[in-house]
Amino acid sequence: MNKYYLEIEITRQSVKTAAIVMLLLLNSSRVFSEEQTKNQILSNEVTIRELLEIVREKSPRYALASSQIEAAQAEVVAADVLPNPKVSYGRYDQAGGRRNTQFDGPSQQNITVEVPMLLAGQRGARKEAAERRVEVAEADVETQYNRLIRETWRLFVQLLAGQQRLTVLEEANHELKRLQAIIAGKENAGTASRYDVMRITQEVQSLEARLENAHTDNAGVVGELGVLLGFPDWKPQAKGLLAPIGVSADVNALWLQAEQNNPELESVRRETIAADSGLERARRERWPVPSLMLGTAFTDQPYGNATYAGVSVDLPIFDRGQGGMARASAEKHAALLKRELLVSATRQELERAVEVLTRRRATLSKFERDVLAPLPSLKQMAEDAYRLRQTGLLELLDSSRSSTEIKLNHLELVVAEIEAELDTLMASGLLAATFEDLK
Repeated sequence: MNKYYLEIEITRQSVKTAAIVMLLLLNSSRVFSEEQTKNQILSNEVTIRELLEIVREKSPRYALASSQIEAAQAEVVAADVLPNPKVSYGRYDQAGGRRNTQFDGPSQQNITVEVPMLLAGQRGARKEAAERRVEVAEADVETQYNRLIRETWRLFVQLLAGQQRLTVLEEANHELKRLQAIIAGKENAGTASRYDVMRITQEVQSLEARLENAHTDNAGVVGELGVLLGFPDWKPQAKGLLAPIGVSADVNALWLQAEQNNPELESVRRETIAADSGLERARRERWPVPSLMLGTAFTDQPYGNATYAGVSVDLPIFDRGQGGMARASAEKHAALLKRELLVSATRQELERAVEVLTRRRATLSKFERDVLAPLPSLKQMAEDAYRLRQTGLLELLDSSRSSTEIKLNHLELVVAEIEAELDTLMASGLLAATFEDLK
């Protein structure tokens, strides 16, 4: 019998263990499926517009920033709630005999209801101040959104430039291997030295190492972009043309836009308004809150009942709200100073960004005209000269290397101009509007 019961117990334990394992496997499968589904929603190739739409609609980082508004709205609900009334209960019992000195009967019971009365407009002032803080939170979220757009756009440009950099290096590698085949053929024909073969081989290997390093850099940018947006397992590829946005460089016109659209300036303006509301709230809070008191007292043996009505109020002798007023005044002064400083700093940042943009644009234009445009002719001339034995291998390799470096430098100049444009858009407050205008 013991063996039978033992076998039953072992069987039950085995079934229980198997059930637990199945539940764990099903849960892991569900989590994996959810993660896979989330990743499938995100495209593997994105344009800058598609990427910025992901930022706004799907990014957990933007959702986290937006939660500040919900927290501020909760404060509005709290400010609009009336204070709770108080109910007190007490009982008097005679002590030391039955001498009826205060009331007839062995005991007396008291019930009192106390209702605070916000007669000085404290509730309205609290709600007004809380609503102004909601507006500040909305402006702060917009500021964080613009910063997120700026950083996302910058990483997209770096990723797109990195992909084009890979294309340039792969073309250079293909060209070097073609030259390597030519030199190998010349060696077989006895018109090229062993040194030429070793030199071109070393150049090819060096370029392949550079190509691998470029792949690694691109992987780093992809990972940084995924972490920024809250999708660490997402490996997107940039799609589109690497070209300047075409931002205006008129600093006066941009400053007029900044005064209306810059989210940081709007945030500090709302902070000033919120500070005024906070000061008004502190003025209202200085008034004491009276409480209306209603109650009854009754005895038994014999029964007797009496009603009670009264008012309770703090006497503002020592605490007259000095601390709250001082705090609110200090916050308003700080908001005014912050606004003045931010306006000045934003104007300086805009002028700096426009100056950098103007210089970057002029440099790129001159480079494309004087350096990039003659490149195909120079490359063909160098190869023809080597075929005709007018130059040696070193001159040919130097020409190939210079061609690659010129193309890479052109990419860097384009990226630098785009980043200067993003800085200008950020300072002028036109970054989100430019995103909306993208085709």
